[in-house]
Amino acid sequence: MLRDSIALNGIKYEWLGQSGVRMTSEDGSVIYIDPVMLDEGAPAARLILISHHHVDHCLPEFITPIRGEKTRLAAFHDSYIKYCVADIKGVRTVKVGETIELAGVRVTGVAAYAEKGFHMQGEGCGFLIEFRGETIYFAGDTGRTEEMDSLSGIDCAILPIADNTYSIKMEDIAEAVKIMRPRLFIPVHFTPIDEPSPEVTGEMFFSKDPRFFTIKEDPERLAKLLEGTGIEVALLRKLGGGVGK
Repeated sequence: MLRDSIALNGIKYEWLGQSGVRMTSEDGSVIYIDPVMLDEGAPAARLILISHHHVDHCLPEFITPIRGEKTRLAAFHDSYIKYCVADIKGVRTVKVGETIELAGVRVTGVAAYAEKGFHMQGEGCGFLIEFRGETIYFAGDTGRTEEMDSLSGIDCAILPIADNTYSIKMEDIAEAVKIMRPRLFIPVHFTPIDEPSPEVTGEMFFSKDPRFFTIKEDPERLAKLLEGTGIEVALLRKLGGGVGK
């Protein structure tokens, strides 16, 4: 059953669309990851993380509304930061294997890549986030990797389940989650079944329609793949609107 949010140990998780996730602690601290869709009245961020440069993960018009004077921002590459923000004060990079502390949050860059398609090794990352005593794994755009299979001690795992080149496969992600054994798993980066698919044209590679970068997928199918594992699967309703919303 779809829900608007889920909470684990005082942190509320919401899915804004594509890979965009908002995490809010009980004291009101807010972290956004890859926001390219926002809901109405979206609160200002304490921290914004950007995994890579594709337009379904990094669009400047969605950074400005949630960026305040105290907001900090980190991205895998400095060019991604320059693309997404006009003012680079309070921002920095985070590389694979590097751990930084920003806005009181500990963030480690982790590998993210697929064997084919647009998600090449070295172009983006995922994040291990230590926030309010919880360890959160945000995978970024990635297929199943050896590095992923070595992760443990994860409270919440947020992984993609589809892309438009079929290089991210739900069955592979489910197997990785079984090995990782997080307490909570949130599937992201797919187009909900009840949404229309974008019309593919010759200009689509220059589109800012984030839906172009995924296919329709039913997360209920994923939940069935993880039945009996003891892992809680959160099927979240997309809260964010489209481009310019």
